[in-house]
Amino acid sequence: MAILSMTGFGKSESMFQGAPCVIEVRSVNNRFLDISCKLPKNLAYLENSFKNQIKDKLVRGSVIFSVTLGAGSGGNVPVSYNEQAIAKFVDITKTMQEKFGIAGEIKLENILALPEVLQFTDSGADAEALEKHLADELNKALDKVIEMRAKEGANLAADLTNRVNHLNEVLSKVEVLDPKRIENWKVKFRDRINVLLKDSEIDEVRLLQEACIMADKLDIKEEITRFKSHNKLFLNALKEGGAQGKNLGFILQEMGREANTLGTKCQDAEIAALAIELKNEVECIREQSLNIA
Repeated sequence: MAILSMTGFGKSESMFQGAPCVIEVRSVNNRFLDISCKLPKNLAYLENSFKNQIKDKLVRGSVIFSVTLGAGSGGNVPVSYNEQAIAKFVDITKTMQEKFGIAGEIKLENILALPEVLQFTDSGADAEALEKHLADELNKALDKVIEMRAKEGANLAADLTNRVNHLNEVLSKVEVLDPKRIENWKVKFRDRINVLLKDSEIDEVRLLQEACIMADKLDIKEEITRFKSHNKLFLNALKEGGAQGKNLGFILQEMGREANTLGTKCQDAEIAALAIELKNEVECIREQSLNIA
């Protein structure tokens, strides 16, 4: 299974009893699965059913789902109007005019522009058949979203793989420089001790103890080993595919921690520069991985 992006779009266009039916599903990145539905009022009761259908196929992302139905063969015929809504609209408008001194007239087109002021009957609608039709078409749109997510995910996986391989290359450079760093530190340490103690007798045992303590504090082999282990886990997750976003986010936290520790402990200008390169690359990877489901 490929890595999935959270960016996707799917559209289904069909006909139901002579009426055009358009379903669109748009998806962008989000920490969780957040679904927003835009439905005709007569389909509002299906919102939970549609959301559950989407949850069965999408794991994470901000999803906007919309359904647009046109007039059927018999047409959507207005049979009544919402008298209460119109009366309230007129009452509120007059109150605003009196309170704020607003001039103007209420016209018929203003009232007809109110949402749901006209009440329709669909002469050709079969509720059960319509529900099944919409569910089937939603599946088609979701399949297109998943297809697009997979293509985008493949591109992300390729880029992330290259970036993690670059991290390993930088760590290899650090490993080459590390022995020289330790030798330089030993020389500087002894010279510093000689300057401080001058002609005083040096306790070699105590000096060795202090040197061991400092060497342990400066050792970065564990950080390098752990960093490479995190890189391997990251690449394995990319190969495993599917919804790996949260898992990759956790691994990246550990990679960032190792890069920071390495930079703090190294006490060497060349390695410090490489540690900064590691941190910058990890941050770039983090930005890219935010779009992985």
